[in-house]
Amino acid sequence: MDALLRIAVQYLHVFSGILWIGGGFYTIVVQLPAVLAMPQAARGPAMAQLVPRQWKYIFRVAELTIFWGFVNVFVSGRAQQLLTLDSRWAWSIIVGAVLALAIYVLLRARLAPFAYRVLELGPKAASGDASAAAEQAALIGRIRRLGYVQLGVGLVIVLVMITARFS
Repeated sequence: MDALLRIAVQYLHVFSGILWIGGGFYTIVVQLPAVLAMPQAARGPAMAQLVPRQWKYIFRVAELTIFWGFVNVFVSGRAQQLLTLDSRWAWSIIVGAVLALAIYVLLRARLAPFAYRVLELGPKAASGDASAAAEQAALIGRIRRLGYVQLGVGLVIVLVMITARFS
């Protein structure tokens, strides 16, 4: 039963992590370019539908990934190794956790406010307000850059977790 619990928790952690990083990848590589290709008048309504759903999804799977990661540390039976820092596993877990929390904070503190500001500017930009359109374009550029940072850090987390798994 103990092994089944470990497998289930590990599966939930990995699966939610795939959904988190995959959702970010899909947003940056597929959704954002598609929305930017739309005419300005169509962009606002499309983003009004996508952005709130996308953020709700990303926040929930991020929170689930972090939660199951912490649970995984304890059901693995290796939590005591985190106190001694004398194994590759301990360092991998700590680095992965810090990076995951950093990405989550980045999403909450920077990316989400940029996205909601883009939504606010949508109607103004669609009505021909050049300054709103310019600010919107600048914010979308920031979102894209920070999204690529998220993907890069996510890749590092995956590599660190692979190291932990085989340690």
